[in-house]
Amino acid sequence: MSKETLTDLILGLVFIFAQVLIFQHLSILGTTPDLLLVYLLWLATKRNRGNLILQAGALGFVQDALFDFWGLNMFAKTLLCFMIFNFIERNKEGRLLIWQIFATIAVAAIFHNLIFLALSSFVEAYNTSYQPAIFVIGSGLYTAVVGSILFVFKGN
Repeated sequence: MSKETLTDLILGLVFIFAQVLIFQHLSILGTTPDLLLVYLLWLATKRNRGNLILQAGALGFVQDALFDFWGLNMFAKTLLCFMIFNFIERNKEGRLLIWQIFATIAVAAIFHNLIFLALSSFVEAYNTSYQPAIFVIGSGLYTAVVGSILFVFKGN
C-alpha cells in the first residue's frame, strides 16, 4: 500500500468520524449529510477508478460498521463511484462554479440514496418513521450544501 493510499484512507476515516461525532447531531427533518460521499467525490478527481472503488468499498464498510447497516453503504458507494467516475474525470480540468459543484454533489447524493434505499428495501434493514422521499431528496440536498460549503472553504 502506497503512502498516498494510506493518507487517503486515514483522511476518509476522519470524515467518517466527523459524521458520527458531529453531523449525526445536526439532523434536519431526520436527514444528515454523508461526508464520506463528499470525500469520495473529491477523491474521484485525484485518483484512478480502481483505487477509488477499493477505497469506497473499504471506507463504506467502516461506515456500515459504525451505523450498523453492514454492506449497504459499502455497495451503494462502490456502485456510485464506479458509475460516476467517467463524468467526474471529464469535468475535473475546468474550474467549476459553486452551483455546478452543488448540482453534481446533489445528483450523486440522490443517486446514492436511491441505491441505498433500494438495497435496504430488499433486506428491510432501514425501517424508519419518515418518508423515503425525505430521505432521498433531503439527505441529498443536505449533503450537497455541506459539500458546497467545504468546496468554498477548500480554496485552491
